[in-house]
Amino acid sequence: MDNFEVKKVENCFKNSQTYEYKIGVNLDKEFIDGKLSVLGEVTVKPYRRPIFMITCQDNTKIKGIINSKTMKVSFEDGKVENSKEEFEKFLNDLLK
Repeated sequence: MDNFEVKKVENCFKNSQTYEYKIGVNLDKEFIDGKLSVLGEVTVKPYRRPIFMITCQDNTKIKGIINSKTMKVSFEDGKVENSKEEFEKFLNDLLK
């Protein structure tokens, strides 16, 4: 059983497919820096509602609002199935 909810959402990146992941914990600075940062370089934009972005080695892009429970992940066309499967395995292991 997955430790998250996932659904396909409107795509914001060219040549990719985007999915929304809802998890049971807040995506706070500690969670992002301590756990998600192993996937790639973290960038934080200090907007009114601060957002984080991570670009993974396989060019998967993760973004979300800090302190929310939802993130959007865009997988490159041609790598979607493999990258999505690897990301979901990582996320399940992380949320155990």
